[in-house]
Amino acid sequence: MRVLLTKDVDNLGRAGDVKEVADGYGRNFLLRRKLAIAAGKGAETEAKRLRDAAVKRETKDRDEAQTVADEINNKTVVVRLKIGAEDKAFGSITNQDIAAALKAQHRVEIDRHKIDLKDPIKTLGEHKVPLKLHRDVDAHVNVIVTQDR
Repeated sequence: MRVLLTKDVDNLGRAGDVKEVADGYGRNFLLRRKLAIAAGKGAETEAKRLRDAAVKRETKDRDEAQTVADEINNKTVVVRLKIGAEDKAFGSITNQDIAAALKAQHRVEIDRHKIDLKDPIKTLGEHKVPLKLHRDVDAHVNVIVTQDR
């Protein structure tokens, strides 16, 4: 079965590609989820239009991510963490807390999913947190965790 991909599909192709797939995969997965349409006679012109739109959108997203990265790269954010007896932390600092602190302290809104924090921060001190703003654009934010009184 020949299909025209309308969105990027992992391990298959990018939006605008015309691919030959198994009938069941095409009918039951790609077409149902509106990831592709059946490739007919006008598939090549439609594929070119989709590819051009995807490239245009990709460059726009990359440029926006680069401007945000230039603005916040190596900025410092201070976050408070409650500490109990024997220096034991109550709770932790998550990517959502870092996103809220960036918005409050630097007026930059970052989606919490773009903050690449492997594990929540449970210790006081300075931590370097990577941001994955786009596939090609990375940045870092310094997070200083202080004791909440």
